[in-house]
Amino acid sequence: MFKKVDSEYFYRLLHPRPVVLVAVKAQDGRVNFMACSWVTPVSEDPPLIALALSRESYTRDIILEVKEFTVNIPSLQLLEEVWISGTTSGREVDKVAKTGVELGRAENVSAPVIQGSIGYLECKLKEYHEVGECTLIVGEVIGAYARENTFERGTWRLEKTSPLLHLGSVYFTTANRYTVKPASLKKKKKRS
Repeated sequence: MFKKVDSEYFYRLLHPRPVVLVAVKAQDGRVNFMACSWVTPVSEDPPLIALALSRESYTRDIILEVKEFTVNIPSLQLLEEVWISGTTSGREVDKVAKTGVELGRAENVSAPVIQGSIGYLECKLKEYHEVGECTLIVGEVIGAYARENTFERGTWRLEKTSPLLHLGSVYFTTANRYTVKPASLKKKKKRS
């Protein structure tokens, strides 16, 4: 039996989902970053991701202006910075000063890297579309990096690190440390 979910919360059926910190550097040199959980890969060839950002977002405005950004993957250690950057506006608050995050240089874009992150993507704006109250930002990934020993063979090593997930509202969680394979993929023992 299914229970109807209020349409106001339809998207939360898709949670928990990764939360990222999107960082930008404006033409005047000012750095801003925001928390975002509406992010997804949309193509492997070319490598593209999409972010759904509010049309009122200061970060969105800077992306449309400078056409590049970084997507930083936080772990639980950056929870407070994620919360602050998702609940304040960079138009009114210097989030770098307020959170005390350390910034690093990206390899291929002027947008900074959030040093405490476990990985990051460097992106150039490919295209954007106005969708409802959001702007769908499509970015081409021109560089992808993960902390040493945390990401191997295309998978996070959850015994070494755990990406932060947004559960919805004010709640966050981390990825489970236990990996389960579908029964159809488990090896059958050979009979002797």
